[in-house]
Amino acid sequence: MNRTGASREPTRSKGAKPARGVFGSKGAAAPATGKAEGASARSPKRLTPPKKNGFHDDEIELISARPSRAERADAEERMRRIDEVCAAWAAIIAERMAADQQFAELYEAYRTRSRDLRGLFAWDALHAAEAQLALINSALARFIGEDGRADPRAILADLRWEQRKLAAVYAINAFLAVLNQMSPRKARWLNLEEFDPRIAVLSLAHQTLGYALGCLRLPDPGDLTDKILAASQHESVWEVGEDDGGRAFRAARAAAWFFQQVGASELTTAEEVLTLYTTRARARS
Repeated sequence: MNRTGASREPTRSKGAKPARGVFGSKGAAAPATGKAEGASARSPKRLTPPKKNGFHDDEIELISARPSRAERADAEERMRRIDEVCAAWAAIIAERMAADQQFAELYEAYRTRSRDLRGLFAWDALHAAEAQLALINSALARFIGEDGRADPRAILADLRWEQRKLAAVYAINAFLAVLNQMSPRKARWLNLEEFDPRIAVLSLAHQTLGYALGCLRLPDPGDLTDKILAASQHESVWEVGEDDGGRAFRAARAAAWFFQQVGASELTTAEEVLTLYTTRARARS
């Protein structure tokens, strides 16, 4: 008891039970039940963090700041194809516009032609311009479908093939005309100081071979007459006999020698020139 006479023990409310500890001592916490022990033994459930801007972190696909090597290679190949197609269309359109303009100009010149030999040259030039325009239009018509679609690379390749054949035709026909005025037994136009009717043939051949250079997209060297005479008088041309292929093969040799002189990379052998010539002739028959 204390000085007031009260007991030191705390008063207990009526009907209350004393608290027991783990080892049965008074005042200790009550032991956990079996249900509580089982719940605490399991791992706690992971809570999903709340969404930010409507997405979970695992729903966002990370994007690389730079394209991969494969993606760069695909992009470069795609751009190469685009450049190739655009360049092909540009070449086709440029050639067609140039052919249209040339034909229109030569048509106007032919309308005011003189009635002498110059009229023949004007008619020949107009015919060549018309043939070039028809060649381009035919190549376009072969590849452009009803829906208007076409591969310009295929059109350009076909156009170049047809132009090579036409160049071979021009060259052989020109040298046929020139060589018909020559033979191993008579002068080969070594002296052109005086007027000679053969000059007209030579001039027409000069113009015709200009068409051939145009088909091959080669610039006019400016001294075609000298090159025509040099090719016509080359020894290899006159080595060909009638049994070796006749006049056509002789003209093909002269044409090949001519194309070598002007720096062409095509039609530089008689066999190639003659093959293209006969291929075009068969296609027209």
